[in-house]
Amino acid sequence: MKKQFVKILSLCVLSAATIFVSCNKDDDDENPEVKIAKRVYILNEGSMSANNSSLDAYYPDSVTLCVKKVFAAANGQGIGDTGQDLIAYGNRLYVSVFGSNYLAKLDLNGKIVEKHEFTADEGQPRYLAAKDGFIYVSTYSDAVLKFDTTSIAASLGKVEVGSNPEGIAVAGNNLIVCNSQKNYVSDNRISVIDLTTFTLKKNVETAYGNFQSVAVVNDSVYITYYTPTYAIEMLNFDVESGAVKPSGAATKMVSLNGKLYCANVATVYDADWNSTTNTNFFVRDVKAGTDTEILDLSKTPELKTATVYLFEIDPDNGDFYVGTTDYVTNGVIYRFDKDGKLIVKFETSGVNPNSAVFVK
Repeated sequence: MKKQFVKILSLCVLSAATIFVSCNKDDDDENPEVKIAKRVYILNEGSMSANNSSLDAYYPDSVTLCVKKVFAAANGQGIGDTGQDLIAYGNRLYVSVFGSNYLAKLDLNGKIVEKHEFTADEGQPRYLAAKDGFIYVSTYSDAVLKFDTTSIAASLGKVEVGSNPEGIAVAGNNLIVCNSQKNYVSDNRISVIDLTTFTLKKNVETAYGNFQSVAVVNDSVYITYYTPTYAIEMLNFDVESGAVKPSGAATKMVSLNGKLYCANVATVYDADWNSTTNTNFFVRDVKAGTDTEILDLSKTPELKTATVYLFEIDPDNGDFYVGTTDYVTNGVIYRFDKDGKLIVKFETSGVNPNSAVFVK
């Protein structure tokens, strides 16, 4: 894609002492134009029913430059309530907004190209996946909907799966669907959709349930789920046989170059419901079956007990992006290089940063 001139709405200034980018909405007096191709779009989920989701653009080649609330600037209005997921596909961004109940196709400046508002029958949108010119959306109508990227005005149909499906991912010619729970009853089924026919291939019953996210590493599929005590653990799922086996614990998973990168936020409670959190980051060599700690936290000891809401890797250079939340104040993004050394950290424009995508 050709480089574009982008009007900078806010300038992030790096403090050498703290390696912290401070994004101030009043820093746009001169409105400089900067020619930088690569961007990292960050979706801030916001707080449920607070109507405060937002989209930020960070420019990694400049290290210190970010633009806040690009969606609002491009469209003259905010995203709405609970921005759930964000993906980049075919030179477009796609964002699902759970509370405000729509799917939007955006250009690479964050402007709405087309929008689909979900009906009551279609349910509220959750997570996104894409393949061969189609977008797939899990919804709280116990189904997955299919959209043609040429127009998302109407869906091409839906496949009923299980209770309140969450994360979805493409594995070969299958779509793996994480069914979660409804009315506090966990669904113990993992659904597999045949993408050629867009029909349900099978619902695999397991001894587990309340599944949350899925990552595909070559031929291996990993799925996270809630335990009865609401810890989040991980399973290895064999798509063909339907077999599942415990595979450690992770709360966030990213697949890259045949390896599985994980963040694990382990929170335990005592008898008085006081919590203790221990957070670690590791990479799994799927073939060797070994885990290795990653990220040097010597300059960011706060991450050892932080709640990680976003964990992504830049596929171009292997840089790690870690987003944290306290569910009340604006999130913080930490950028590490491929060797785990801290490059920079900066505050986002909203609460609960949950997704980051890389475009250029």
